[in-house]
Amino acid sequence: MLAVFKKPPRIHGQIVPGRRPTGWAAIYFAAFVALPILGLTLGLDLIGWLVATKLFDASCYGVTCFFG
Repeated sequence: MLAVFKKPPRIHGQIVPGRRPTGWAAIYFAAFVALPILGLTLGLDLIGWLVATKLFDASCYGVTCFFG
């Protein structure tokens, strides 16, 4: 590990607080990471459903169709 992470840095004798997650970080994560990934997977799932039901005329769609 780097020595920077072992003891807190000081500026003019004052200890600089460490990193911590904030509410804004959670909002940015949701907006720029989680929602785009969920949107992409939703679109791929919709394409898969359309292919299975319209192109192959399947009555069901999903893993449970293989066991039922």
